[in-house]
Amino acid sequence: MEQNAHPNRSGQLIRVLFWGGVIVSIKVFLAILYQYRWYFPADFDASPFLAGRRFSFVGLYRWAFYLHLFAGPAALMLGTFLLFSGGKPRWRRVHRTLGKTQCALIGLMVVPSGLVMSLQAYAGPIAQLGFIVQSILTGATILVAVSFVRAGNLAAHRRWATRCYLLLWSPLLLRVVAGLMIVSNLESEWTYRLNAWLSWLVPLAVYEWVLISSRAEMRSKNAVLRFLFADAKIPTPAENRSTA
Repeated sequence: MEQNAHPNRSGQLIRVLFWGGVIVSIKVFLAILYQYRWYFPADFDASPFLAGRRFSFVGLYRWAFYLHLFAGPAALMLGTFLLFSGGKPRWRRVHRTLGKTQCALIGLMVVPSGLVMSLQAYAGPIAQLGFIVQSILTGATILVAVSFVRAGNLAAHRRWATRCYLLLWSPLLLRVVAGLMIVSNLESEWTYRLNAWLSWLVPLAVYEWVLISSRAEMRSKNAVLRFLFADAKIPTPAENRSTA
């Protein structure tokens, strides 16, 4: 009884953490959308993000900013649907169509606008490089995911599509950590620089750890099965008739 109760408690804890993360993500996502009231038109006094950008909010950056306002949330919502509809036969056609839309959205809007905005990121070159690498990896992961689905390798496609989704989701974690830094009076340029990297490196690292752990567990189970049935002899039809 106690041995069976431990896995159940672990499963319940994982579900609680998962749905807690979903609720927090939705709340942060809606909070980001709520701040859009300061962007149309740009309010440099009320918006924390636009503060100090009055003279740099021109030209290419201005266009990239508004493009990112549309493309970023759209790609995240579309990616959420694709993540949960993948592998379901009734959604196969819709999934394929929206997957092409997602690829175009990321390649033509999210990545280019993200790269332009990265060049003016707060806290200098270290933070800027973090966002630049994130943007490049977002484009690279969606391209690899597309290449695998075209090759018919759906398992690899799902893995790379999940990596792309985590990169799209990481700005939510960036906002959560930034808020915690403000509340705890730990906000500084160095914490922002770390956040610019860790906000997407940590989710990817956790996902890779889960993949490695699941593969190791599968290999362990296969090894046990091979050990248990190594000496098993499958009877021939003649032996079956003789024992009948």
